[in-house]
Amino acid sequence: MLNLKITLRQLWRNRLFTALNILGLAIGISACWIVFRVVHYEFSFDKHIPEVGDIQQVFCVDDEPNASSGFVGVPLGMAPLLTDQALPDATVVPVYTQYFERLQISQSGTDKPFLVEEPEKIIGINTSYFDMLPYEWLAGQASTALQDPYSMVIRDDIAAMYFPGLRNHQIIGKTITADSTQYTISGVVKTLPYPSSFQAKIFIPIPNKEWSNHDWLMLNSSYLLYIKTKNTASLNRLLAVAQKEYDKIGAPEHLKFGAASKFETFPLAKKHFEKAYDSEGISSDKKVMYGLVVIGSFLLLLACINYINLSTAQIPQRAKDIGIRKTLGVRPLHITFSFFVETFFITILALILSWPIVKLFEIGYPEFIPEGINTFDNSAMVSLFLIGLIFTISLLSSIYPAYLINNLRSIETLKGKIDDKIKGTRLTLRKSLIVFQFVIAQFFIVSAIIIGQQLDFTINTDLGFKHEAIVNIRIPYKSYQNSDVNPLLYRRALEKHSEIASVSVGHEPLNNSYWGNIYHFAADTGKIQLNTPRKYIDENYLNLYEIQLLAGRNIQFTDTMREVLINESAMKALGLKTPEDAVGKQLTRTDNATYPIVGVYKDFHQRSLRDKTAPLILGSSNIGAQLQYFNVKLPADRKKWQAAFSIMEKEWKSFYPNAPFEFKFNEEKIKNLYEKDYRTAKLIDLATVITIVISCFGLFGLATLTAFQRTKEIGIRKVLGASISKIVAMLSKDFVILVTIAIVVATPIVWLAMNKWLDDFAYRIEIEWWIFIVAGLLSIVISLLTVSYQAIKAAIVNPIDSLRDE
Repeated sequence: MLNLKITLRQLWRNRLFTALNILGLAIGISACWIVFRVVHYEFSFDKHIPEVGDIQQVFCVDDEPNASSGFVGVPLGMAPLLTDQALPDATVVPVYTQYFERLQISQSGTDKPFLVEEPEKIIGINTSYFDMLPYEWLAGQASTALQDPYSMVIRDDIAAMYFPGLRNHQIIGKTITADSTQYTISGVVKTLPYPSSFQAKIFIPIPNKEWSNHDWLMLNSSYLLYIKTKNTASLNRLLAVAQKEYDKIGAPEHLKFGAASKFETFPLAKKHFEKAYDSEGISSDKKVMYGLVVIGSFLLLLACINYINLSTAQIPQRAKDIGIRKTLGVRPLHITFSFFVETFFITILALILSWPIVKLFEIGYPEFIPEGINTFDNSAMVSLFLIGLIFTISLLSSIYPAYLINNLRSIETLKGKIDDKIKGTRLTLRKSLIVFQFVIAQFFIVSAIIIGQQLDFTINTDLGFKHEAIVNIRIPYKSYQNSDVNPLLYRRALEKHSEIASVSVGHEPLNNSYWGNIYHFAADTGKIQLNTPRKYIDENYLNLYEIQLLAGRNIQFTDTMREVLINESAMKALGLKTPEDAVGKQLTRTDNATYPIVGVYKDFHQRSLRDKTAPLILGSSNIGAQLQYFNVKLPADRKKWQAAFSIMEKEWKSFYPNAPFEFKFNEEKIKNLYEKDYRTAKLIDLATVITIVISCFGLFGLATLTAFQRTKEIGIRKVLGASISKIVAMLSKDFVILVTIAIVVATPIVWLAMNKWLDDFAYRIEIEWWIFIVAGLLSIVISLLTVSYQAIKAAIVNPIDSLRDE
């Protein structure tokens, strides 16, 4: 109790330092709290599934040496074959993604059905799925729920959404109409209480048209296959059976396209970090996780350094108090313990403050919080982590100040003559800590500038087409949205209005949507194979996007592709030297259809700047599903845009009354391609601000100690005529040197790290020398502002007070 009173009195006496310590540690603890919660969640994926080590997922890979990556889609013929061939020690689990345009759910109390447009996370399965994943059944039974081909099992969260107010057993027997097929609810299962790769919310039996399809040619990521067995020999036997059947049926056809496949498996426990095998977009990146751990660790380390610097800065003011305690017989161990108690108490207060900081982060930066993390109860692990963190911080942060004070003799502390003792080795450790803090700060400042420049470059660089003032509208493709209407009708209707600058139908120039084929070209040197994507366009497309035609003519709009345009990259891939050489040549598809090349256009970026421009064919079509988008160019005068939107919507309702009118600016869509990079930039910006703030706390503490130690020197200089500005400059000089050292140390480190990051972009900026100068000057200015308060305070003290010897 006495120690607690002394601690509280000491903390209150130095309220400013106490507040800085609490805030600095709270920031560090908050960072570690958030990072641990996210990283623990991501690394927990699939780990809680019973016997997860026995579950393997089948994937296919090109049958060639050193194949780079695999594909998780399997032929439809594989699952029925392996189910028939499996021995009792192996369970074959097919998971087929199902697509419906709309669900209709009749709800009590209203005649209007509840509609769900484009429902997601619906899968076709058989009973083996529930053998592999032990869902808790709230209604119905796993053994009978899927016996009827038109039965449906739903998750409890879906049950609450679709049938509000009903209990789980009351939902059994209710119906849901998926497009034109009516399903009857036969079971309700509880959401898995742990993160897993299995995100489905609605389960139906595998449709007979898929289960009876023995196709071995098509590979589709909608069709996944898992095998659960403890017997490796049984697993290998099933793979051999599948490979034999594929080699007989599928491989001969695939070899015509240049490649065949072989089937392998990988452990389910590793799936979450295998992006190449992620068909649902929920995978994570281990490098990102490790990066978060590094950032969190650095912020915590900076907070501890800040605490040490501020604590040692208070030692001169506490010297007499500690000297008296030593004189009264208090042992060094007891003083050390008192420092630990004080640090522990501050850390507890910091932990309390960190809770609202964590919540504010979750509100302000929701994009960094995984979607399902709030439904995963890892409170026990988080609590254990925080307890361990508190004791670790308390121990590490209290050792050095306690060591310093225990090294002082009682007589020296009572006389206040501790300057030389505290200086020890000229503040080597504390100066080193300040240098380390500003190395990290400089790293983040430079990183923030470079990442911002690269993102500006990606948005503002010439993409090979104009995207300003162009909006894209998805052509309706659902059966009930008038998808049978010829898209040319809407295009022609808009062209009649002067408020519309231009209209075209066709793929967006920069997105990941395209068709692909293999073409052959008869060159002088022999037959050349061209594996290239293609996009469908109309005759207005090149003019609307201002894509430069290098040779030949524009495409003629026809109902099917009869002629093609190729880009520069395709021309070079065909071995042709000039665009003029390509015009008039013909490409032959694998089905022997031929297409004359009528023009060559200048390369434009089809994907993000991470990828190099590649061959691309443009062809014609009048089918909405192939053309995909209306591309509307707005007038140059922004004041006319609202009128243009009104016209677009009015005409839309006349042709597509059952489809919603929705549009997006092409610029916005391009920006969305770099969402991950913008998130990285946002995180680096936040880390930069936090690092600078914490580093300034430590610098403030060191400035306080330095000003105290040089009090008499300052008094003497003032008596001898030194001005306040000269004294401030004298006190600030040492800190500028420390920050300069940090800049020198950080520069090569951040240069290497940022070059590594920029290497992911095929088109990137070059790191300029002035970036390091600007960042360095910023660090120096920040440091000068931080120490100026203590420097000015010390400089304006009356020399009589400075020179008085107690």
